[in-house]
Amino acid sequence: MEILAMGMPRWNFSDAVETRIRITCLLITVGIMVYEYFNGDSSTQYPAMYICVFIFPAVYFTNRIQTKYFPFMKEYVQATRIAAIIMTLSSFAVWCYATYLRLSIPPMPSHLIFTQ
Repeated sequence: MEILAMGMPRWNFSDAVETRIRITCLLITVGIMVYEYFNGDSSTQYPAMYICVFIFPAVYFTNRIQTKYFPFMKEYVQATRIAAIIMTLSSFAVWCYATYLRLSIPPMPSHLIFTQ
């Protein structure tokens, strides 16, 4: 599953597996954005936006795309893909933690908010 080509780890998934991974990741991202649209808070919207930014290079820089469009810089594109995967996963972890905190901590009573 993992082969080192010019020093960078390379995943040799088939096109069908890459398509399933891509569809699953993008559907999860769409689900997060729909949830944020209806129930969002500023503490959870920023990590959700970072997920949206980093998910595209993470799922679209496949080996086939790298070979077709970036034949002489595959190592750099693979490094970009790995960094995007790490940032996507860390943003997802931050979003899960912020959502958990927002849902588990009760809201502040209004008489404490409007005191002068």
